[in-house]
Amino acid sequence: MSILELLTGKKKKRAKGHLSNLFAVAASDGSFDGMEIDYLLSMAQRYNISEEEVKLIKDNPQAFEYEPPVNDRERFDHLHHLVCMMMIDGEVHVNELEICKRLASTLGLKKEFVDDFIQVIQEDHKREAPTEVIIGKLLKLAQERESN
Repeated sequence: MSILELLTGKKKKRAKGHLSNLFAVAASDGSFDGMEIDYLLSMAQRYNISEEEVKLIKDNPQAFEYEPPVNDRERFDHLHHLVCMMMIDGEVHVNELEICKRLASTLGLKKEFVDDFIQVIQEDHKREAPTEVIIGKLLKLAQERESN
């Protein structure tokens, strides 16, 4: 995070837009379950967003415009969070997949990257792989696709 982002509150604004997207993915299958709520609250805590602010985002998600991060690692993290939210209940619904692919484009990433994420996450049954391992596997899949 840059000092400018810290001073202007831009980082928190970006985080609120990201949470709004996570809510959209969670709600797109027609229900919120406990795991989705827990995940949203953990993400909010990570970004230093209070439960009151989370309730505001949930009640009025369109009021929080999403501003994609500019650095690659944050863009990757945002997409990773979105795909994890999509898969948290063990099912990938069509609406969730469409939202994730649309948001991948918003992040400046290829839509196929979402499918790669799904594959890598499914291979990590305990969901404990370090981020660097996930990135490595995703790069390998992308390279294999490019060579074919």
